[in-house]
Amino acid sequence: MANVPYIDYRKMKGFYTIEEVCDLFQMSKNQLREKSEFYHISPRQNEIGEWGFVTYDVRKLHNQLYYEGGSRKDQDPWA
Repeated sequence: MANVPYIDYRKMKGFYTIEEVCDLFQMSKNQLREKSEFYHISPRQNEIGEWGFVTYDVRKLHNQLYYEGGSRKDQDPWA
């Protein structure tokens, strides 16, 4: 499991700026950029011109980071 904090998905808002996602994931802007590019999750521009991520993308990226580097073998019932 990577070192990302727990996020209550039910309490999330619809759009997060890049700075808010950095605070949410406790990482720098450069780290966020590297990870979002690695997982092919791109920031979008909202209706007032701010760049960030919609809830779906934040959840998707959080899930990828949460399980990053974790051993899936111990979670596989057929292993």
